[in-house]
Amino acid sequence: MATVVNYAQSYQTALQKRYSENGLLFTHKLWNSPSNGLLKFTGAQEVKVPRLLVKDGRRDSARRSTSVTDAEYENQWETYQLQNTRYWSTLVDPLDVDETNYVVAIANITKTFNDTQKVPEMDKYMISKLFARKQALDTTNKQIKKLNITEENFLSTFDELMEQMDEAGVPAEGRTLYCTPAVKRMIKNIKQFGRTLNIQGGGTTIDRSIGRLDEVNIEPAIPSDRMKTLFNFTVGAKDDPTAKQIHFFLIHIPCMAAPQKYSFVGLQEPSVLTAGMFKYFERSHDDVLLFQQKHEGLAFVISE
Repeated sequence: MATVVNYAQSYQTALQKRYSENGLLFTHKLWNSPSNGLLKFTGAQEVKVPRLLVKDGRRDSARRSTSVTDAEYENQWETYQLQNTRYWSTLVDPLDVDETNYVVAIANITKTFNDTQKVPEMDKYMISKLFARKQALDTTNKQIKKLNITEENFLSTFDELMEQMDEAGVPAEGRTLYCTPAVKRMIKNIKQFGRTLNIQGGGTTIDRSIGRLDEVNIEPAIPSDRMKTLFNFTVGAKDDPTAKQIHFFLIHIPCMAAPQKYSFVGLQEPSVLTAGMFKYFERSHDDVLLFQQKHEGLAFVISE
């Protein structure tokens, strides 16, 4: 019987390293959220997230009195079942490997699959799932703005979202902006316009507004077709006809987590069961979580 080796852990490590270095996965910082370190896998598809609660604040203290000290904290665990289970497999004829000088060898096939199929799907899943989580938690839609964004209304919209996060106590450090190429161009034009006005001596007001852009990390522009509110993930990632265009979203990344685990990645040598062909198979489990107590750290601007 042909031997099958499961190299899921080393495969996942290699993927994370590759996508963090080559810029193919636009959402790699989200998939590698610092909050991932808080997660505890309790099964292939189950994770637990700790939630530390402090019951009360400080109290007035009287001299020469002793108060009874109770446990003022409670450590709870929230359990999540990872909803996104995906697999991919392919047969490869050994003759194809020989006749193409290893161009279609398994390593090259999986590399092309990852770069052209899996990575765009991961971006689309991350962004649309974050939107769905936000929509479920933000029942007032206060942080989901629906408008056609232009250079004229971008700054006022961005300032409003920043102010909402300020009021909610979202840490200023680490806020990150993800946007489409069109919005990226708008930001560039607005900054250039602000510098021009400042040189001419009339840009005090707009200069202050533009200054808030310097408070956030602006990531490279994401292709518009990956910035949608909804996709069909039955096979690959297909556009949903009801989806709205996401112009940009502002996020404090620790407000979310993205557990991801490959349960099996294996290559089987040619055998009777594979009709004399190589067989590659991988299965993964992942999800995108938005913490209920921190969801004010995420805001969207989408088309009307």
